[in-house]
Amino acid sequence: MALLIQRTPDVTGDVTAAVVDSYAARRERVQRIPLADLVAGSVGADLSSITAVVAGDMRVVEIVAEDFDNLERLAPATWTLAGRGWDVVVLVPCNRVGDAHASLRAAPCLLQPWWLDDHGVWFGALETP
Repeated sequence: MALLIQRTPDVTGDVTAAVVDSYAARRERVQRIPLADLVAGSVGADLSSITAVVAGDMRVVEIVAEDFDNLERLAPATWTLAGRGWDVVVLVPCNRVGDAHASLRAAPCLLQPWWLDDHGVWFGALETP
């Protein structure tokens, strides 16, 4: 008897793991932290479901915004983090890059598109919103 076990895809988890792995390959220390913990107060109020990957030695925060519908709400977080000396990268699915450009125009961050295929997670070039 064989059982078919269907894995529920955790796309955000897969993208986050790929980011962590890329820093680990360079021997950088990284942490996964809820974005709300980095930008407490009113700025972080609606961001508890968003994951950030923090490379402390490099002063980089990468925000994985896969399921986040209202990208405009990320703008205050990018300003807060940039004001504290962090470089901010917002990772968005390829099909959301246009929305991200419109929502984060002039925000102090870079955008990086990503996509999935049968071989894993792939990242595009960094873009300025």
